[in-house]
Amino acid sequence: MSNYTTYLRWGVLAGIFLVLFTPFIVAGGGVFPNLFFPFITGKAFAFRILIELSLLFYILLACAEPKYRPRASLIMWAAVGLVVWLGISDITSVDPIKSFWSNFERMDGYITMLHLFAWFVITGAVLTAENMWERFMDVSIFASALMGLDAVLQLMHVVAISSQSGSRVDTTFGNATYLAVYMLFNIFITFFVLARRTSVGRISIGLQSAYGLALVLQVIALFYTETRGAQLGVIGGLVVGAIWIAIFARGGNLKTVRRWSWYVLGALAILVVGFIGIRDTSFVKGSGALNRLASISLSDATVQSRLLYIWPTALKGIGEKPVTGWGQENFNFVFNKYYQPAMYNQEQWFDRAHNQFLDFGIAGGVPALLLYAALFALAAWAIWRSKLSVLEQAALLGLLAAYGFNNLFVFDNTVSFFYFFAMLAFVHSLSRKELPGWMFLSRPMSTQGLAIAAPVVAIMILGSAWYFNAPAMARASQLVQALGSQSTPQGNLALFTQALSNNSFPGNPIGHQEAVEQLSQFAANTVQPSSIDPSAKEQYLNLAANSLQALMTQRKHDARLELFMGTVLSSFGNYPAAVTYLEQAVADSPKKQQILMQLGLVQIQMGDSINAIATMRTAFEEEQGYDTTRVLYASAYYYVGDTKSGDKIITDKWGTVIVDNDQLLQVFENTKQWPRAIGIWKLRLQSDPDNAQKHLSLAQVYFASGDKAATIAELQTVIKLEPSAAAQMQTVITQIQNGTLKP
Repeated sequence: MSNYTTYLRWGVLAGIFLVLFTPFIVAGGGVFPNLFFPFITGKAFAFRILIELSLLFYILLACAEPKYRPRASLIMWAAVGLVVWLGISDITSVDPIKSFWSNFERMDGYITMLHLFAWFVITGAVLTAENMWERFMDVSIFASALMGLDAVLQLMHVVAISSQSGSRVDTTFGNATYLAVYMLFNIFITFFVLARRTSVGRISIGLQSAYGLALVLQVIALFYTETRGAQLGVIGGLVVGAIWIAIFARGGNLKTVRRWSWYVLGALAILVVGFIGIRDTSFVKGSGALNRLASISLSDATVQSRLLYIWPTALKGIGEKPVTGWGQENFNFVFNKYYQPAMYNQEQWFDRAHNQFLDFGIAGGVPALLLYAALFALAAWAIWRSKLSVLEQAALLGLLAAYGFNNLFVFDNTVSFFYFFAMLAFVHSLSRKELPGWMFLSRPMSTQGLAIAAPVVAIMILGSAWYFNAPAMARASQLVQALGSQSTPQGNLALFTQALSNNSFPGNPIGHQEAVEQLSQFAANTVQPSSIDPSAKEQYLNLAANSLQALMTQRKHDARLELFMGTVLSSFGNYPAAVTYLEQAVADSPKKQQILMQLGLVQIQMGDSINAIATMRTAFEEEQGYDTTRVLYASAYYYVGDTKSGDKIITDKWGTVIVDNDQLLQVFENTKQWPRAIGIWKLRLQSDPDNAQKHLSLAQVYFASGDKAATIAELQTVIKLEPSAAAQMQTVITQIQNGTLKP
């Protein structure tokens, strides 16, 4: 092998092995740039860049050395079919731009599928040719053990858990579910390597201990993610593996292993039955992880959201477009169109079906769903037909079963995707055949030919790498800065303007929608209420409105964008225009209460009482168990002075109008129904009589109602409860008494 092919070989291998450490990247500043959605974007951009560089080295290496060229297998052809069909679906999709580029939150789309297929080809060819799959798996096990150690540090409160995950460990993923599926893969990879090394009799006690420690850390991390789909998937995978061993393990040397497989099945059965028996005990309820696992039932909110709402919605979407689907990244159109009002207490803007099989069905219709399922079936077939030992087959089939079960309840992310395609590449290497001669020549390219090809390939791939990544990374960084509180409103505006422009040549649209939405929220919630220069407010309004309008031209009938536009316009007082966009949003998602409520509030603000009442009634009647719609429906009557009608709506549910409800309290204060507002604050104080802040709030309502004596009495109570505030409260009391402070 010549020097330049040696360098190319090491370049490819370096890229492959570095990918295994991308899960540790958090783009939150410091070593890595500070990017929007730092747990997602950092890993995804790093993965893409590594694949692009590896692809450059790989193409030149494969040209020079035929042994590195790809080979055929049924798995490869299924992967090709999936990528090609998704390309067709994305071209014909509702929004081809979003389908290709995705966004910062997901970093998915067709661009990711292209990178994953390149990863599949590169790993399948190079690691096989170099006989380095075992080393690849060892490095993955090592990395996962480090990740497991990070999880232990989170449990010990040495390292903080992200705000998104609550008490569930999430390490550098920022999402407990993503960490769980990462550990799922590595648990079975560890079992596979143990099986492989045991089968050839070359594993020392020290190495066994190292793998055992890795398994302990992986299982601890998985357990404390409290991710039920992955946990049950691992248990199911162990059952599949044990059954495989029990059936197919033959020969004297496997007799003990076969017996132990029955022990494992028995132990798992006892564990499951025993856990069901103690699921209601204080021991289980006192453990967050165990209690979450024990809470699985048909009445569980998460289970219901999948079974009753999201999956049926996805099936309707697939039924509507069964051939080409809706294109990647377009589930929100399906969700909005078929939204069920009973989901009022769930996420309002689902962009995934939370079932990877159905997500492929939405993206590419029935063909894409079948091709994705075929990857599992063909992988299982290849494992069965391979020359792997029974133990190795059991580990891989267990992994397939565990991952497939997990994906019935969640969707993939960059890390789980590249692990799945790496596993497919390994199984592909077990059954691969030579590609047809007309596709790839068997002879190496000449030195002269390689000298000509190298700069062409380098320019194409490096240029693509810049185009795919640099503008988007710049936007992600500018968006973080734009949302920073340290800047002035004018400074924020300049940063938002940069984020919305293609200021990093040649520009690409990744994250553009998120920049528009963040600007809209910032303008409506931060700029509009503040006392900044009116001209700056107008600039914010114009930039937000123009950006939203341009995006809506691209993504027609997107109820989310129409809601954003209506909210921005109403926050700046342009009620008639806001109503136009909100009515369109209702047309595109007719049963979503959030949109109806916003429309009703705007109609109240513009004095359109008749339509406001009708809109709020529609929102309420969609699902009468939703307290917010009930209160807002009653509020519509209160704002027009029809107290009797409003009271009936409230008392039908609670039997009284004195209800501890923030929105109702706000309405009573806005409509100057002071006795009712006072009654709610008194109700709150009954359960918390020593809360100085609540007494102060009650004093403010008394003062607004004109009752000076009651106001002073409450302020004196505040002084008793908070002596440190005595001077300030006494000053206020004096001002009330001498009349200098008026309601």
